[in-house]
Amino acid sequence: MKNFKITTQEDFNDCLMWISDLYKDVYGFRPRTYNFEAFTFQELTDFVNDLFEESEREAELESAVVEKAIADVMALGADKETALRWLDQADAYFMYGDDSFYEDSIEKYGWVANHYDNLIQKH
Repeated sequence: MKNFKITTQEDFNDCLMWISDLYKDVYGFRPRTYNFEAFTFQELTDFVNDLFEESEREAELESAVVEKAIADVMALGADKETALRWLDQADAYFMYGDDSFYEDSIEKYGWVANHYDNLIQKH
């Protein structure tokens, strides 16, 4: 969301309902020391726009890291589908060990699931 702007008290109140979630998405924890209700419209607008910019930077970095991981595995001789499967297997091993209870998480949220649409288009 580019150029977020608060112009009314209703906008301000709406923002207070979700700003903690946005902050947590960006930094991994909820804000603890801010009194957002004491912010002016402009201060809260600037704060939210800064969070959006940081979120975009994080998303770009994450995307670059994901693409590099896939490319690195493909450089070992795997096609993309195999590379994604190997990355899932590595995640399952390092995150869960031999605990089969978590296999459904890998299937739902793993590398293959995140790139499923791209794999379907390939075939």
